[in-house]
Amino acid sequence: MSKIEAEIVKKPKEDTLVKRIARTLVACAALYVFITLLFTLGDLLQMVGQNKDSRNMEYGKARYEQVISEGVPEFYYVYSAEEMAENAELKEVKLFYFPAPSGDTEKFAVVLPGGGYFECNTEKVAFPTAAKLNELGYSAFVLQYRYGMAAKNGAPYAPVQDLGTALQYIFRHAGNTAGKFFNVDTENYAIYGFSAGGNLAGLFGSKELGYARYGLPKPGSLTLVYPWININEDIPLTGNPWQEAVQGVSQLIGNYFLLGSLSPTEYQKLAVCVQNHVTPDYPKTYIVHGDNDFVVPYETNSMVMVKALQQNNVQNVLQIAPGANHGFGLGIGTSAEGWVEKSVEFWLS
Repeated sequence: MSKIEAEIVKKPKEDTLVKRIARTLVACAALYVFITLLFTLGDLLQMVGQNKDSRNMEYGKARYEQVISEGVPEFYYVYSAEEMAENAELKEVKLFYFPAPSGDTEKFAVVLPGGGYFECNTEKVAFPTAAKLNELGYSAFVLQYRYGMAAKNGAPYAPVQDLGTALQYIFRHAGNTAGKFFNVDTENYAIYGFSAGGNLAGLFGSKELGYARYGLPKPGSLTLVYPWININEDIPLTGNPWQEAVQGVSQLIGNYFLLGSLSPTEYQKLAVCVQNHVTPDYPKTYIVHGDNDFVVPYETNSMVMVKALQQNNVQNVLQIAPGANHGFGLGIGTSAEGWVEKSVEFWLS
């Protein structure tokens, strides 16, 4: 047999070996993806289970029903009838009032739910937090801002506009005299924000985008709970493609509803990252974040914010809650439990 004929005979064997190696690599990759999917599903189930107990939604719902039974309206529209007639989506913006139980004129906080700007979870975490603030002796408001397509249609920054308008409404109707229906002290008010609500609270703390634009005083304090600070971060490679996909999809959704585009400009992307708005006169900030949060990792969000605050000499506290997931709310039964009391102490210090 000639050398050429021998090579021809060997070639099929070599091709078969290459195919076997390729099939093995594909199988290993598929197995890896499947295993990481199982881990991600496990994390999700653990997060859902933990959050169901830690949020204490019944507590918030009970307090809301109590204040309604005492004569407080179910909610307030913050836009005028004329504005809502011109743009029906403004009816989505609702302000829920939780007056201090004492009946005295007390300081107040506005609580901003999360939901990735595609939903607004008022009852899951915001109502219980408002109830807890009431229990501690303070008044609270929960704001349902525009989200989903209503936010997209009002882009950019429709939720920021809603918060500014809501606070103007509160200030306009604050007092204990005739014609005033919010018995609150407007000095040194606070803003609490969860997840995307933390992004919203952080943006509102900016003099450029927030309070000053609406003729309002600077908040006395911001409390950011597992905040989505760095929306357009470079997604870190964790080795888990599913978790990386969660963060990537979240970015697309956040940009779409907050900025009105799936492909915003580089300037727009930087502008929704809160750390880029921190200046020396930024409000003092309390942050609480779980170290088991793979939806909004604390390393690339809260730690980034703390660095910006420290660089600008802004008073801040970072509370890292070991083992806590994203969405823990009040954090009952987790290492985060008690964060509301600590944040109030920081607010009033």
